[in-house]
Amino acid sequence: MKRLTPAIAALALSACSLAPTAPSRAVYDLGPAPAVAGSTLAWRIADVTAPPWLATDGIAYRLTFQQAQRQEHYRDSLWAAPPAALLTQRLREQLAAVPSCAGRPAGLLAVNLDEFEQVFGSTTSSQAVLRVHATLWPAGTGPALQQHWRLERPAAPDAPGAVHALAQAVDDWLPQLGSWLSSSCQQ
Repeated sequence: MKRLTPAIAALALSACSLAPTAPSRAVYDLGPAPAVAGSTLAWRIADVTAPPWLATDGIAYRLTFQQAQRQEHYRDSLWAAPPAALLTQRLREQLAAVPSCAGRPAGLLAVNLDEFEQVFGSTTSSQAVLRVHATLWPAGTGPALQQHWRLERPAAPDAPGAVHALAQAVDDWLPQLGSWLSSSCQQ
């Protein structure tokens, strides 16, 4: 009987390793930043702000075909930081290549993240939605300038699809922001 006890214990332990385990949490960021030419930041950039419902690290989605007013979050997938913090980092990395207005001190750029979620039109069809607005306070004289953007990108109907499409929307938006900043020099 004494020989049987260790065998039973070994069998019980091996059975534990065969049991299904809970999936581990996946943590995402926006991925590597696209390469930029430039080495100094030409704009003063305030931290990106966002409404309270975007101040979490949850990856948000909305099932508009069921209840459009209800925002959900993927259970086992998270952002590495709240989206506004990820966007602040990406802005500071990417705007180094956008020259400031010649002969003027750098203006202050403030960005508000208004929407950053995956929107499902059906169980198999979704898109990532990035909605932001930026305010530029030129140094010295002149009124503040403001611009709004909304970008939608097709997304696979899962958390990795949301992450990929939202990161793509951010990277597609940044050149548009850079162009707007450059055009502000004419005003």
